[in-house]
Amino acid sequence: MQRAFKRAYTSVSFMAPIFAGKMSSQQPRLQTLAQLIPPLTYDLHKGDCGRVAALGGCDEYTGAPYFVASTALRLGADLAYIICEKDAAPVIKSYSPDIIVNPYLRSTANQPHTGIEEKIAPLLDKLHAVSVGSGLGNDPALHKTVRWAIQAVRERGLPMVLDADSLTILGDSPELIHGYRGAVLTPNAPEFNRLCKALGLDITDKSTEEAAQMLALKLGGVTVVRKGKVDVITNGERVFVCDENGGLRRCGGQGDILSGAVVTFLAWGEKYKSGAWKHKDEIKHEDVTMLAAYAACMLARHASFLAYDDCGRSTQSSNILEQVDMAFDNKFDQLLQAVKPSKS
Repeated sequence: MQRAFKRAYTSVSFMAPIFAGKMSSQQPRLQTLAQLIPPLTYDLHKGDCGRVAALGGCDEYTGAPYFVASTALRLGADLAYIICEKDAAPVIKSYSPDIIVNPYLRSTANQPHTGIEEKIAPLLDKLHAVSVGSGLGNDPALHKTVRWAIQAVRERGLPMVLDADSLTILGDSPELIHGYRGAVLTPNAPEFNRLCKALGLDITDKSTEEAAQMLALKLGGVTVVRKGKVDVITNGERVFVCDENGGLRRCGGQGDILSGAVVTFLAWGEKYKSGAWKHKDEIKHEDVTMLAAYAACMLARHASFLAYDDCGRSTQSSNILEQVDMAFDNKFDQLLQAVKPSKS
């Protein structure tokens, strides 16, 4: 067992430059990313470290929104909600007592379809960030509600991460997120290619970085995380490349763990921008979305690496989920020592 693995970081400084590398393709410094993480103090109240929700989950896909919400809680978000289809709720509830499950979505087969928006809207008012699409499926009635929800999230100015079947919705209705800098898209290679095709982008002979920039610009500067051997993160202007070592397994659910990490860092970014804790305000607010996406990619990949180191070929996403806290500690624990409160 390699559970005790830790990576040592020494002589770090929070005064280091925010970015490392060339302007065309950068990697943010760990010291910078750590500034987005709320320090744990005895003055905190429930919700101060983030309230997030996963919008998705149907009778066929119940694990996906669970992975999103559970990742958020394991990273340190205070409250994680799931807004799912009625038939999925009892199954998801059985996975964990820590997640608040709201069975508000209705598939075509489940009537009536009235009053759904009225139930979801008050919950959105409580949140700091939303994950959309994990386990959504292809039911037209669910897609109709999610279209409305994306608009509602945007109207509230909440950041959101969109993955899986929500990307199909964006291919049909890109105006939902066009120009919204608080949106993060996390397509894998097939999803990325389908989305580019739907939007009329010819990415033939383009590098992954160039193609990702084209998509981000086409959508008005949203942040695109093109998952792959390395993760390319871009808003069309700046490019981050996350080459953190990951595991060799490609089991289903890893993208949902990434979404859970993204939504958590987005929520923390909102708290950072609001001045919820003392900091030197070294991060420009317009950089928060890109930094949140990079931090999430780094942690998800490292958790995958740790799980594969333990389990090898048998690695499942549930094993990766169990390594999220260790991945966080390996990357950030020493950097956060300075802000741990005294018990005296």
